[in-house]
Amino acid sequence: MRLSIVLFALIAAITLFAAGLAGTYKGTWSGQGNGDFTITLTQAGDDWKADITFTFGGETVKTKVTSLKVEGSKLKASYQFDLQGTVLESTITGELNGTTLAGDYHTKAVADGSAVDDGTWKTTGQ
Repeated sequence: MRLSIVLFALIAAITLFAAGLAGTYKGTWSGQGNGDFTITLTQAGDDWKADITFTFGGETVKTKVTSLKVEGSKLKASYQFDLQGTVLESTITGELNGTTLAGDYHTKAVADGSAVDDGTWKTTGQ
């Protein structure tokens, strides 16, 4: 009985900690260029969804999230977008620390997998 209570409390704590990532985060990205970066994370049961946008040259770029993994305070997501006629894919990794969600990104061309850009991003929960 006591073990069941401890396990339930542990599972509840892990679930609440992961749910702490849900929300909208706004900030910036920096690599070969820089701009604004926004990520919105939503959770329904065990399923997570993300909406990611960023600016490039003053224009808002919408993305299509192709994968998303959330574990505790960490996330990894991949998303595709069209930039000046070229389809690119970025993979981001990040971690929540307080209200700051930040990490790295790596961007490649979808057509041939060649590296395009690497950098960092930093956002704050809204």
